[in-house]
This record gives sequence, structure tokens and C-alpha cells, in this order.
Amino acid sequence: MTAATPNRAAEGTPWTLRAIYIAIGLSTASVAPFVPVILKGRGLDSATIGLVAALGALAATLVVPAWGHLADAIVGRARAFRIGLVISAFVAAGLLFHLPLVVVAAMFASFTVFASLFIGLGDALAVVDLPAPERQYGALRAHASLSFTVGIIVVGFLYSWAGYGAAPAVFLVWVGALLLLVGRIPDRTAHSKARTGAHESGRKGRSRFGSLGLAFAAQPRLRVLLAVFACAFVGVQGALTFVGIRIVELGGQPSDVALSFGVAAVAEIPGLVAAGWLGRRIGLRWLFVASLVLYGLCITSWGILPYAVAINATRAVTGLCNGALMAARVLMVPRLLPQSLQATGQVLFQAATLGFGAVLGSMVGGVFYDAFGPRSFFLVAGGVAIAGGIASWFVLAGPVGARLTGRAPGPFELSDPPAPDLAAE
Repeated sequence: MTAATPNRAAEGTPWTLRAIYIAIGLSTASVAPFVPVILKGRGLDSATIGLVAALGALAATLVVPAWGHLADAIVGRARAFRIGLVISAFVAAGLLFHLPLVVVAAMFASFTVFASLFIGLGDALAVVDLPAPERQYGALRAHASLSFTVGIIVVGFLYSWAGYGAAPAVFLVWVGALLLLVGRIPDRTAHSKARTGAHESGRKGRSRFGSLGLAFAAQPRLRVLLAVFACAFVGVQGALTFVGIRIVELGGQPSDVALSFGVAAVAEIPGLVAAGWLGRRIGLRWLFVASLVLYGLCITSWGILPYAVAINATRAVTGLCNGALMAARVLMVPRLLPQSLQATGQVLFQAATLGFGAVLGSMVGGVFYDAFGPRSFFLVAGGVAIAGGIASWFVLAGPVGARLTGRAPGPFELSDPPAPDLAAE
């Protein structure tokens, strides 16, 4: 990725990108936060809900990186996005029918895949289309957080009145909007020539696993970075899986669950915007450490606080931290991989954090929650997040965790040994 010129850096954010992030936020808000509560209402216990969430996260861990190769090397990012949207529409439509509970649970679990896929491919489109991503991405991503906030509060009251059966229909509306919007965004991988380098390199001895193997071969630090962030998000994602159940156990209603996620989402907005400013002053390294440690401290309090309103108050802090983490994670990828592997890089980090992190966090967490109760569960989950923050201090040492410059760094300008920009070959 070449550095943005002064003229290009002065350009505004394309309206199509803004609209896509708004629709992503609204589609995610319509189903994903309510899945554990919906399954609880259908008679599943916490351990089974954790298993369902873990299976969904495991599917995301396996499917989403493969979709990155599909996007970078085979069909292009926008077309891969549309394929995922069509599949998600079929799943949502299936939930409108009376199906066996095991099938319904599996279909709800798949929304973890869709949430990771939509935002990962959206980020891949954004970081190469924004004139100055290190300055503009946080504000752009804030559109998704704001729309998520508005959306989850509205549907929370809607579901309190109409029931959770309305969720698939609401999701279908926003999937339709995304299908229209994605077709209007410029895609640098739309033409076959732009994908030839990645596709051919994936078939050579350098990589037996397409663009995924190529990314690992080109960037030696990728493995350890993915491992650390996956472990950190075991605590974060495990806690988020069960915070809605904890609120209900304390006497909360669907609107209280919606408010919890809505407060966190609206607090993400200043976190996203501030991430660029903080990144230019303290660097990505300190930004990751501070965000994960503070997030972990809030999680530990969820097992102790006696009222839903008290938990929701801490969600403002976790929202700030999550916004900073999201922006820092996305802005780190262009420092690690060339433009031709951006979709692969973005979805790899999505899979490691929202995927693999949720697999262990949900599966082990469900058993732990039932066996030892919420106090012990949230104490351990918060401790794992804090440990991930401490570990990130070590793995982000050096240029990758350095201060942001406000412009787009060239491929491997700040990272380990370079690889050619495959799209240019």
C-alpha cells in the first residue's frame, strides 16, 4: 500500500463505505447479542449455550480465513462479501419456519460466522479505499457502532413487544440493504488480473494453503500475534457470551440486555475516534495493553455487582476499550501484510479474536459458569483478558506497535522481512 499523497489524504470518506458500516451495525444488532438469551428461553442450559456459541465460533475460525482467500485470490472482496450475504439470508429465512431445536441452535450459531465475515470483509475494503486510513478508519468504524447502538435499543423494545421470533426478519432487511450497497463500492480485486499474483503464489511451493499460507510465510510475526490476541479474547468473548444471562438472572428484561450492548456500542464511538489520536501519541503497543487491562478489570466486576444497572454502567468503559481495540487491530494489519493480502489479514484477526477466542471462552465458560457460578467465572475471564494485555506488551515490541503516522504505511514499511505486493505483479 503506497503512502497517501497530500491531495488524496485530503479526500473525504466515500459515502458507500459509511453506508456499508451502518448496515453492518444494524444487521449485527438484530440477532447476534440476543442468541444466548433466545436459546436460554428455548430451554437450553448455560453449558449447552456455551457449546453452541463455541461451535459457532469454531465455524468462524475455520470458515472466515478461508473466505479471506476466496476474497483475495479467487472471486474478489466485494463478490465474496455478496456470497456470504446470500448464504446468511438463506439461514435467516430458515429460522422463520418451525424446525427442530438442534437445527435452530446450529443456525443461530452461524450468526457468529456472519458477524466476523461482514466486518472483516468491510475492513478489507475500507483500508485500501480510504485516502488516509490511519486517520479516517476510527471515524468510519464508528458508523457501525452508532448504528448498532440505535439498532439494538430499537429491536430490544421491539422484541419485548413482539418476541424474539421477529429477529430473523429484521436481519433479512439489513442483509438486503448490504447486498445493494456492496455492489456500489470500488473493489481493487474485482478484476482477475488483480488476483492473479495471490492465486498463483498460493499454488506454488511457498504456500500450500493459498493466501493464508502466503500470509504466514511473508510475515513471521503473524503466528505469535494471532496467538496472543486469541488468548486475550478468550476472556473477553467468554464474558460477553454470558453477560446477557447474568443480567437476566439479576431480574433484567430483554430491554436491559439490549441496553447493556447499546451502552457498550455507543461508548465504542469515542474509543474508535480516540484510537487514532492515542495511537499517534502512545503507539499501538500501549493502546492494546491499556485497553485489555481495563476491559479485564470491568469483566471481573460483573460477577460481584448486584444489579443489572450497575453492570450496564461498566459497559460504557468496556465500550471505550473495545472501540480502541477494534481500531488498533485493523490498523495493525496494513503494517504486517501487503495490499493484496488485506482481506486475508483482516479475517485472520477476526477469526482469532471473535472466532477462536469465543470457542474456548464460550465452551469452557459455559461449563465453568454452571459449576462455579458467575462470581468465579467473571473473575477468571477478566484475569485472562488482563494476562492478554500484559502479553501484548511483549509481542508488539518494535515498529509494529509504534506510533501511528496518520497516513497509510507502505507494505512492510514497519514490519518484518518484506514480500512483494502480489496485486502489482
